[in-house]
Amino acid sequence: MVPRVYELTEFLVDVLGVTDVGAYFPHRVAYHPTCHSLRLLRLGDRPTTLLAQVRGIDLVELPGADECCGFGGTFAVKNPDVSAAMGADKIRNAESTEAEVLCAADNSCLMHLGGMAGRRGSPLRTLHIAEILAATEAEAAR
Repeated sequence: MVPRVYELTEFLVDVLGVTDVGAYFPHRVAYHPTCHSLRLLRLGDRPTTLLAQVRGIDLVELPGADECCGFGGTFAVKNPDVSAAMGADKIRNAESTEAEVLCAADNSCLMHLGGMAGRRGSPLRTLHIAEILAATEAEAAR
């Protein structure tokens, strides 16, 4: 029998029963729920439940949060212009919140969006949710 594999936020919330991991991240953050997390994994509010408990965070709602960033699978390769336009829309939406950080639980989306932000000259950083959940007060003091 193959052991069950969990997505990080699902494991923390559902298996361990943890919603506060003791993180400290004093930044304005917008969360991008990826297509994979919304439609396949059905993570629901697990990621935002965890983020809401991070001390110092200013978690802001991302306009068009449920819209695709344009990267998924081979879509970006087969439809580069549409992919770039979708990514630019997502970055503009994140910038409109004045967030410093756009976070997600999918490295592919983060790579795409980080590249889009960089090409636009945006100060917006992209981080995986695990990086925020692992942040400590000691790290912030450096």
